[in-house]
Amino acid sequence: MTRVSSATPSSRLETAVLVHLGILLLAAGWIYGGNIWWMRSALTVWADVGACLTLAAFFQPGDGGREARRKAWWLLPWLLFVILVVASSFNPSFVPMKAADETLLVHRGAVHPGWPSTVNPGASLQELAFGAGVYLAAFNLLLVVRSRRALRRLLVVGATSAVLLAVFGTIQKLSAQGFYFGAATSPNKRFFSTFIYYNHWGAFMILWLTTAAGLVFYHALNHRARDLWHSPFTLVIIGVLLLAASAPVSASRAATGMAAVVVTLVLVHALARIIAHRRAQRRPAWPPVLALVVLAALTLGAVGWLAHRSIHERYTETLVALGKNQSVFEDRSELYRDTWTLAMKKPVFGWGLESYETAFMLIRPRPLESNRQYETSYLEAHSDWLQSVAETGFAGTTLLLLMTLVPFLSVPWRTLSHPLVGYPLFGCILIALYAWIEFPFASGAVLVTFWTVYFSAVRYARLQEGATPSGA
Repeated sequence: MTRVSSATPSSRLETAVLVHLGILLLAAGWIYGGNIWWMRSALTVWADVGACLTLAAFFQPGDGGREARRKAWWLLPWLLFVILVVASSFNPSFVPMKAADETLLVHRGAVHPGWPSTVNPGASLQELAFGAGVYLAAFNLLLVVRSRRALRRLLVVGATSAVLLAVFGTIQKLSAQGFYFGAATSPNKRFFSTFIYYNHWGAFMILWLTTAAGLVFYHALNHRARDLWHSPFTLVIIGVLLLAASAPVSASRAATGMAAVVVTLVLVHALARIIAHRRAQRRPAWPPVLALVVLAALTLGAVGWLAHRSIHERYTETLVALGKNQSVFEDRSELYRDTWTLAMKKPVFGWGLESYETAFMLIRPRPLESNRQYETSYLEAHSDWLQSVAETGFAGTTLLLLMTLVPFLSVPWRTLSHPLVGYPLFGCILIALYAWIEFPFASGAVLVTFWTVYFSAVRYARLQEGATPSGA
């Protein structure tokens, strides 16, 4: 690799991209999980600054600019998605009508049937401005960053912030003092840390838990201190444990299940590496294996004690629901079925970005009273993938998939075994699967983290492939 002097325009642009994305990460995580209207507006403005950095990347001098311009076609799915949403805003399918003192949106059909349309042009453009801006801000990592060390620092900053949020949330939960320790009120009683919805915290935590796990194995393989425990390895291990412990403390069953999967994978991987290393040294493997198993058992016991109240709370709620013959899965399956029915009415381009709440009224009008669990919560479909098909059709959803797939195709397969490539990508895959049964990407912090972790891993893989053993 060619080292770049810290005084060059390329390195200044790299610093600008990292600072810009770092501020976006920290602000989204610490202020309502990026999910309160005024914070979402501020994040949108800041994220859209990333477009200026993208243009600067294309016009930077030397090899950096040429490399960035060769990747410009990777943004084609993003550009087509932007065009689709903008075009839909010129073809509204609902009209506002006054009823008493309330303004209602009434379905009249699109002016140009068969073309992209939307329920609310303003809401579609606002959501596009945020999502497209976040994508570009993270995509700039592929265009500009030329140092693996810089990427590691970005991941360390994000993971450290997540650990501090986990500690903040755990203390807040155990003290039962309310949202932001009583300084604010959450719209949802099931909040955790700074996140309005605890399942959003779960998705955010999993992305950083897998990234932190990657940092654990990276430091285990690359420590240069007199022994492993005098390297950053110890702090990273503590961070992984604190992040994983926040899952049961938050009372999120989904987060707890995903954290258990990640921790199990990490333990199996660690045991396999320890056994292989000890055998290569012709030394018995059982002492460190036994120590690791005992540590895992003690940690599990400590987490169980710490999260006892939350676990008991969810267990009691589950028993009460079963006693009333309420089935979460039955309600969800009905909601998914009705969402699919809505999607199939406009399967190509959908009803418009951020239009689900209004369009779904055509399928399930809101009654005055209902015993259904989700009857009064139509803002989200509780499945990001189904909602994407309903809002942007198969055309828009395919473009979203291509926005992820096209950069991934550049990843050399052999680099997937690197811990700072494989583990972060595993976290992204886990959350993408989770999005089939929940709506993690409705959280601003989750969306920012997902694209940051994803593009950091992709860029790290490409830099790792061409690096010398002593490269940065």
